[in-house]
Amino acid sequence: MTKKSRIIHEGDKKDVDLHDVYDLIEIGLDKDEISKELGISKKYIKKMIKDFYDDY
Repeated sequence: MTKKSRIIHEGDKKDVDLHDVYDLIEIGLDKDEISKELGISKKYIKKMIKDFYDDY
């Protein structure tokens, strides 16, 4: 059974799926493109990526 992690940014109150971020990284998008695609800040994307690689 697979669980998808959901992270909610306090300012945006928008669900961001961590697996979606990882998929965008794998297809070669950089932080700027990912932030535009998901509609969240680059700083928050950088934090999510750091947290992701620290956990796995």
